[in-house]
Amino acid sequence: MEQVKITIKIQSPTLIANTSTAGVLTSTRGSIDGRILRGIFANHFIKSHNLGKEAHKNQSFMDLFYGGLRFVSAYKDTVKGTSFPAPLSLQKFKNADKKIGFRDGDIIDSYYAKEEFKNEAKQNLLGFKGVKGFVVLEADKCYPVSIETAIKLHMSRSSDDERKMGRSKDGNIFNYEYLESNQVFVGTIVGSKTVLESFVREFPTVMECYIGRSRYTEYGRCSVEIGDIETINSNIIYNNSKDNKYTYIRFHTPVIIGNQSLKEIVESTIQPILGPDVYVYSMCAAYQEEQNFNSIWGIRSPSEPAASAGTVIQLKKDTGWLNTDIKQLEQICYSGIGSRIQEGYGQCRLWLPNQFILSKFDEIGHDDIGEINIESQTLIQQILEKQIVIEARLCAAKDVAERLNKYDSSHHFASVLLDEVGNTREYGIGKLRTFIKHVMKEKKILYKTLRNVYIRQQYSIEHTGSQNLMQYIDTFDESVFAS
Repeated sequence: MEQVKITIKIQSPTLIANTSTAGVLTSTRGSIDGRILRGIFANHFIKSHNLGKEAHKNQSFMDLFYGGLRFVSAYKDTVKGTSFPAPLSLQKFKNADKKIGFRDGDIIDSYYAKEEFKNEAKQNLLGFKGVKGFVVLEADKCYPVSIETAIKLHMSRSSDDERKMGRSKDGNIFNYEYLESNQVFVGTIVGSKTVLESFVREFPTVMECYIGRSRYTEYGRCSVEIGDIETINSNIIYNNSKDNKYTYIRFHTPVIIGNQSLKEIVESTIQPILGPDVYVYSMCAAYQEEQNFNSIWGIRSPSEPAASAGTVIQLKKDTGWLNTDIKQLEQICYSGIGSRIQEGYGQCRLWLPNQFILSKFDEIGHDDIGEINIESQTLIQQILEKQIVIEARLCAAKDVAERLNKYDSSHHFASVLLDEVGNTREYGIGKLRTFIKHVMKEKKILYKTLRNVYIRQQYSIEHTGSQNLMQYIDTFDESVFAS
């Protein structure tokens, strides 16, 4: 089985509506679902082949989008790799007892604790709490991944009259939580090499699209890049033998279970291939409702119960796990479990319980970042050029301030006057006259500026014509304030 990486760069605020939202807030998911990936390419295929509403009659369309391909959800990409939903069995240090060997930053899988720790207090992981969100693993380090989101207020304008007025008659509002731009998400399309080759030939390597809620207005602009076909490699090494009776899988995407139990869904998928002696021994699971919006019909689909991404299943094989069993299990994981697997639901991955250290991306050195792409280089160059101009202006302003240091580093004549005269009328004219005499005596920069400033004759005492402003202030009759 092969896969193709799909890289999605968010270029404008994007809202992937969550199933559960509040009345005035539509929240966003932190990932791009597989059904959205499939919709992007299906829509492009229909338009490029001019299929209109008859797409279901085209065999190539059905083979690509309702056949053996699996469109797997895209998760945020980082310098350490693509993130994935944190396994529910992972627990992180909160206020555990350090005397028994725990320390700040410990992240321990609960299955690992039960197998490796002999102390009962350590096995129960008292003082630990679950890891939520998305993570990236590298050796013994666990990096939590934050999804950058924001909230924007909108005025409700549902009727034609309200749209013309540009406001709501009743003052109704709503809020959108959205994924901020300049984030990169990476998903995959899984299938046989032959079908993937047919798929890649149908589409350009890079294309623009709009996804999510309100994509016809200001939201949802993205660029999509199709990678090369590559062989799937789990990078997990198991100590497989007849004595090793346990193997673990984690749910990479939600698994639709319908009216059945999760145990029944998993066993009905794996037992026909691996045998009846493979069964679900235990699980760390969470559940949710999956409901989608059909934009063609304009209605929501019926909600379906599903096991959440991050669920961890402990599988037991009484006769022990061999390498051939693990390879078959991995094939099952990538093929999918449950229903609606073409949309990316039911994707599982092998999981190896372990102990990790909580790490942060800001601790990563520059050598680990790698080569900067062309777009980033151009943006950095523009920022640096702008910064150079700002620094030059600051240096010029500093030079001027040093030259005007005699006048308290003020750059404007009005500021100089306010500083010298103050805001009291009774004493202001005296201070102003003293200040002007000082300027006329020194004959520096301010004098050179004011010597060309004249006022009209109606403002002078004798009305004989225009008069220099400094002379006018020097000879001003303050008795006019008394009249």
